[in-house]
Amino acid sequence: MAMMTLAAMTRFRDQYREGIATSYSGWTHMLSVLAVGLGIIIYALAQLQSTSWMEWLVFPLTILVVNFSEYYAHRWLGHRKTKYGKLFYSRHTGDHHSFFLEHSMDYEAVRDWRVVLFPLYLIFAFLLGLILPTGYLLSEIFSMNAAYIYAAAGISGYLFYEVMHFSYHIPRGHGAEKIFLVIPGWAALRHLHVLHHKRDKMAEANFNITLPIFDFLLGTLFWQAIVEFEKEQAVNAEGSAK
Repeated sequence: MAMMTLAAMTRFRDQYREGIATSYSGWTHMLSVLAVGLGIIIYALAQLQSTSWMEWLVFPLTILVVNFSEYYAHRWLGHRKTKYGKLFYSRHTGDHHSFFLEHSMDYEAVRDWRVVLFPLYLIFAFLLGLILPTGYLLSEIFSMNAAYIYAAAGISGYLFYEVMHFSYHIPRGHGAEKIFLVIPGWAALRHLHVLHHKRDKMAEANFNITLPIFDFLLGTLFWQAIVEFEKEQAVNAEGSAK
């Protein structure tokens, strides 16, 4: 069974790569998202004037809201067929979870970043659909400082998601992985995502990509010790070889 799954994944990867435009550049994709995101954050923070500690409370509260939005979108749109989330479901469950399985989580080439990163247009949709309208309300109800802090926090949460998710698919032993490994707790967070990519768990557990706050609160946090997981994978590989 494991061998059949691996073969199916390999076929899917070949087909998916054939469909990537020759003009696609993984580096352009990544750097464009970072440039837009960091540009918005820097601009928003540069507008602040004489902020109060109450206004700065907007930052952690926004990060918490983004964390729930991450959970909600992943659980109920990324792994559930809905009328308004067809494209996201197709891209996430259809593409991402067919391209990466729990025993094959590493991207193999820069062009594979297309199936790891969100499309560039999404950060603009996030800005126009969520940041600007809510920021306007905050500026009217509270202050411009609150609005700018909200914008900076919202985009920070977006980039945090992108960076963390990308880091989980970095090839083992890569120089970039060594940088992330020194971050306390990162290896455990990556393992949670690996477990999410198990076919029998992807629609049931570990929907938070950054911090598993709402997986814990809503009872969808699943943990399997790394040693136990590796033994399971070895047994599956041995069984498929027979």
